[in-house]
Amino acid sequence: MNIALIDDDVVFLERLKTLSNTYCKNLFKGYQIDTFLDEKKLYEKKYEVYFLDIDLGTENGIEIAKCIKEIYADSIIIFISSKSYLIFNALKVQPFYFVRKSNVEEELAYAFFLLKDCYMQKEYYSFKYNYDDVNLLVDDILYVEVNDHLLTIVTKEKSFYIYKTIKELLNEIDSKNIVQINRKNCVNINHIISENKTTIKLDNGLILKVGKMYKKNLKQF
Repeated sequence: MNIALIDDDVVFLERLKTLSNTYCKNLFKGYQIDTFLDEKKLYEKKYEVYFLDIDLGTENGIEIAKCIKEIYADSIIIFISSKSYLIFNALKVQPFYFVRKSNVEEELAYAFFLLKDCYMQKEYYSFKYNYDDVNLLVDDILYVEVNDHLLTIVTKEKSFYIYKTIKELLNEIDSKNIVQINRKNCVNINHIISENKTTIKLDNGLILKVGKMYKKNLKQF
């Protein structure tokens, strides 16, 4: 899980990171926490969870949350603030939770507890890549392509290259959302935006052919 912490108070941001590390160690197998004092580099990478101060001095945390949701619609926003009355304005972006700075330890712990329950319901594909353990959220997979036994898993953020067959990959992922559409390609049905008799179009603009014998795999779409 990739987590972003955004707050313009350096001291509080460090405390938030320390607490978050403590809770994550007890709840998640793999995670990464990055901190930001403003939004300048925030959109360069996707995070599953954003802990965001509503009142960021000259910047509006609610507007930043809107931008995050426009780019990464499935990301989770958790607002943090010392001003509880701002929660009503924050509801318009449908945050996952709200943490008050005055009670940060208790409420942050509960926020991570809720996140644990949320992510237990999500599907992950775990594999080794360049000697590292990767826990890839299945929802993030756009499509898969195989060429000469080299299989490419494509997400919006990056691509992973591994030596497997499509059959092996499908058995390992074991998700009804990843379906084969021709001899070389599998797609995530959640990223299909249109379909006709011979092709499908993904939300990144890519158009892929659908083989006759694989049309039945798309009936659930």
